[in-house]
Amino acid sequence: MNIFITGSGGYIGRGVTARLLQEGHTVIDFCRSMRRPYPSENRIYVYGELYDIPRLLDVFQTYQVDAIIHIAAQSSPTVSLEVPLQTVHTNIDGTASLLEAARLSGIRRVVLYSSDAAYGEHGSAPILLTTPLFPRTPYGVTKATTEMLGRAYNYSFGMECVSLRVGMVYGGDQVTANWVKSAVEAAVRNEPYCLERGGDQTLEMVHVDDAVYCSCAALTAEGIHDLAVYNVVSHCTTLEAVLAEIKRQIPQFVYRVGDGVITEAQGVWDIADTVRDLGYCPKYTLEEGLSKYIDFMRGVV
Repeated sequence: MNIFITGSGGYIGRGVTARLLQEGHTVIDFCRSMRRPYPSENRIYVYGELYDIPRLLDVFQTYQVDAIIHIAAQSSPTVSLEVPLQTVHTNIDGTASLLEAARLSGIRRVVLYSSDAAYGEHGSAPILLTTPLFPRTPYGVTKATTEMLGRAYNYSFGMECVSLRVGMVYGGDQVTANWVKSAVEAAVRNEPYCLERGGDQTLEMVHVDDAVYCSCAALTAEGIHDLAVYNVVSHCTTLEAVLAEIKRQIPQFVYRVGDGVITEAQGVWDIADTVRDLGYCPKYTLEEGLSKYIDFMRGVV
């Protein structure tokens, strides 16, 4: 297949691109940054902006694009509080332009990235695909919106957009800070890790390799349900449990974290539909995922 991808240089995008190439696909790498041509004939660099629909139409036709994976976005809920309008412009307008170009080109399958931020605060209640969305940040609102855009294009134009609600990704070469990354870095550096509160913070974690696998599976999966959205998570746990597991693997690790939560709390995510429709089977347990992450961080810290 000829797969058009945005965000190939990002955290998840690098892994998705590598897997697509390993599977024998041709990757059309659409990027707003100038790059040299790739040495592989199966990876084609194309410069452009998502808002440039004529450019997208030309690229889709030139390279006979079969499907799209759209990862590029302003991807931080925290940053969205500083630049809310830019977040809306990038995430919503960019996605809308891409979907319209796909529609005009007859491309049906588009894999979109959503987030746990679309759900918002739900306490300890289980998180189902039908759980109401109460996003609390501009970023979360943009993700809920792009989900609905994709579903509207499915209903109205016969497309096959699939949105992946991805939990907190960890492992590998991660740039964006989160509690797990900070804790593993501290443990590897033999530094203490202290938080006034947060031990009860729920974490819907997904190892980056599992997120990559699910992204590629969504390209060809059949029988997508009407909601056209799927939860992607490897394990639902708490920050206290994660810290305890890190200490089990690195006994000298010293941490202190108070009770309570830091931000939005959610219950266990249901992934039954993801398993059934996308063939998703998380590869890593919490123990295995953290072990691999610790080994990686020992090589870079």
